[in-house]
Amino acid sequence: MDQYLNWHAILLLNNFSTPKPATCESGILEWNQVESAGAMSAFCGIFAGFVFAGIIMVIGGNPQGGDGHSSRGLRLLLSCFFGLAASSYLYSIVTGELVCSRAFTAGVLSGGILAADAVVSVVALAWLLLANERNKHGEVRFFSGLIHLSAQFSALMLTVSSISFSGRMLNSQVPLWFNLLVLASGVTVMSAVFLCWRKPSPDAPSGTTPERWRNEGFPNRSVSACAWTTLVLSGILAVSAGVVSGIPHEFWLHVPPWVAYLTGEAPLLLSGAILTTAVRAVPKI
Repeated sequence: MDQYLNWHAILLLNNFSTPKPATCESGILEWNQVESAGAMSAFCGIFAGFVFAGIIMVIGGNPQGGDGHSSRGLRLLLSCFFGLAASSYLYSIVTGELVCSRAFTAGVLSGGILAADAVVSVVALAWLLLANERNKHGEVRFFSGLIHLSAQFSALMLTVSSISFSGRMLNSQVPLWFNLLVLASGVTVMSAVFLCWRKPSPDAPSGTTPERWRNEGFPNRSVSACAWTTLVLSGILAVSAGVVSGIPHEFWLHVPPWVAYLTGEAPLLLSGAILTTAVRAVPKI
């Protein structure tokens, strides 16, 4: 009996002496990242499944309009597939979170991957339309406008997400200069998306005919830039989210402000870079 009382007293002492992290089940929250992570994981997984099915169809198909357009679409599908699959996995980790701040941090990084890679997948579909000669009624032009609107919407949501994240991490005590910085970054990304979408193809370099540069040279360069940017920056966001999930809960008791600032800006800037290269890789028809 005495041993049981001593053990119980030690347990109570440890509970009072060791600070516990705030969970998403305690207090009043406007939104719960852990509750929504399951649905987001399923959505990203289904999205990645459709992209993978598209990859299989492109590999096994015989495009009517030549292999060039099909190969460009395939490169973009491959690059966004890995990002969407990683985002689905990272969201599934958040579903088991007990530390609210850590869940919000991993969620905002994973959301940056989803916002950018979804637009890249639509750019890939535009190239597949050309590969299968599905542009008799201006379908590619319609896709071009759709891609621009999607990229602008993604940039807007990334801006709102960064502001909301910093407010949640710092208990609504966010300095005005940081909110203005996020807004300025969002406006910069949206302006860059518009300029890259509207900017025509550059002139052909010496030794290359304008027709070949317009049909092969510039498209190959812009699609390669988009594919590599998507792979690298989505990988950085995925690795960052994985590292965040492994940080002990003691760190999240009092999160330094610079962590909230850095994590709030990173998805907006990195995903914004993907969005700009994505709209630049849209077929110029």
